[in-house]
Amino acid sequence: MGLRQLIVDGNLKSAVQFPARTRVWLRRRNLCSHLLPWLLAIPLFGVATATAQTFPASAAKNGETFMVSGTVVNSVTGEGIGRALVRVNGFPQRTSFSDSEGHFEIDGLAAGHVNITVQKPGYVNQQDASVHSSTWVDLGSNTGALVLNLYPLGAVYGRVADAAGQPIEHVPVRLTDRTLREGRKHWEQRGTTETDEDGRFRFPNLMPGPYYLRAGPSNEGTQLLATSERPKTGFPFVYYPGVPDVSAASPIQLSAGQQAEADFSLSAVPVYQLSGTVTGYLPEQGVGVQVFNPSGDEASFTARLNMESGVIHVDNVPAGSYIVRAFSRTLAQTLRAEARVNVASNLENLRLVLGPAISIPVVVRLESRNSSNLTAAGKNSNQDRPPVSVRLISNETTSPGLDSTLVQQGSGRNSTVLQNVESGTYAVDVTAQAPWYVQSATYGQTNLLYDDLSVATSGPSYPMEIVLRDDSASIAGSVRTSDGSVSQATIIVAPQPASKITPKVAQAPSGSFNLAGLAPGEYLLFAFDTNGLEYSNPDVLEGYASQATHITLSPNQSAQVVVDLIRAGKGE
Repeated sequence: MGLRQLIVDGNLKSAVQFPARTRVWLRRRNLCSHLLPWLLAIPLFGVATATAQTFPASAAKNGETFMVSGTVVNSVTGEGIGRALVRVNGFPQRTSFSDSEGHFEIDGLAAGHVNITVQKPGYVNQQDASVHSSTWVDLGSNTGALVLNLYPLGAVYGRVADAAGQPIEHVPVRLTDRTLREGRKHWEQRGTTETDEDGRFRFPNLMPGPYYLRAGPSNEGTQLLATSERPKTGFPFVYYPGVPDVSAASPIQLSAGQQAEADFSLSAVPVYQLSGTVTGYLPEQGVGVQVFNPSGDEASFTARLNMESGVIHVDNVPAGSYIVRAFSRTLAQTLRAEARVNVASNLENLRLVLGPAISIPVVVRLESRNSSNLTAAGKNSNQDRPPVSVRLISNETTSPGLDSTLVQQGSGRNSTVLQNVESGTYAVDVTAQAPWYVQSATYGQTNLLYDDLSVATSGPSYPMEIVLRDDSASIAGSVRTSDGSVSQATIIVAPQPASKITPKVAQAPSGSFNLAGLAPGEYLLFAFDTNGLEYSNPDVLEGYASQATHITLSPNQSAQVVVDLIRAGKGE
């Protein structure tokens, strides 16, 4: 299997308190567990926070220079880190490497505010950062020694063996983590590998956090068989610590610098062959075939398709349930077919009939009490795009979401469509642009504000009908802490009763916030000390409901509120 890598630049997350006149800038860089060969030459570094004993800089004489010195330390062990690159981003910029004990000195610096960073492969900065600020140190004759903290990256490693304890070679192993995106859990793949001849695998350079492992599917003894022989047993999808479904998997909670061991014991199951036909494509069209498990994870099976006859073969499929999908694309459209199968024997009558992919037109009606809003919507610079976006969020854990797009209809007119929709069940996230809000959203008899959308390859198809109104309300407020001080917070405005509509979110960097485009009705207002909360999950917010502020909004109301800060920590 090919390796898939992901490099993410993270955001800042918290402030660190320092002596007077010292401000700190935190940067975070997320490192992937593997790098593509062409990226190997790019240095990957963490950027540390600086703790310094500093005093107000005395007035410097003309031409007078100063020295900055200190120690780079491992924040977990407290030991000095050698060969760390320390950079003073002043005028001029100066750099130095720490010695074997972590000590460094940089001289020839002019007095004033200077920005200091430290970098070292295998380390990152403080993980709990949440505040965007600059790392500045007052440099002068009274500047004390600095302590620059770096957090070591961790690793997940393990061994895959059979029921008898014998190692299994060439088993695909995938590492994922579950991040939050717009208040929803989202799976991110962090790396894939295969076990070696001893059944071992390893994922290095990992940030602290929860990780999930999947092993298999794989064929037992494939490397030892002659080409003409077929294996009789293989290994199915298994999620750590040994469960068949991702929803029952246990996370591996990795702390800074931790080396976590996660072993698999796999039991062999019979393997079978799938065969059948794919029809509905033109001879010059390419056709792709993929096999997934019910959780939406793609299997590494090789599907062989004879383009002339349309006959398909998938060999060595372990017993279990699967989704087989075929697809083909033309200049005009995408063709798809899907079959759900339960494999308990050789399956010879698989039929995949390609047809146009499911598209759901989105029909938007604007109800306005202000004609200028209708005029503005009609003159939208995005060529008749209504002031709303629609996103389908699959209930299959690992499947990606789908956003509405603008499709040209000719004569200068466009329409909003959800294209290439796979069959399945979705939560529908409808977001309107202020001053508009979503009055209703339906698909046939389904109220999309409260119920999931079910899409099938057969059966009736409907347009998605959305009504927007513009007599929305707004909120301006401030955040109050227990000691009366102003505090930064993440503001969540959740409609009551809870619906599928994603709560409105605002940041209060200096303790104040504004939110517009709110539908008239009842809300709970939450002011959290973190942005790492699954706020799109009503069950998560319910746990903090007693600390929230209740408000009822009338059409066109501009409300003023004071919201108490909720100490939620990191969240999940």
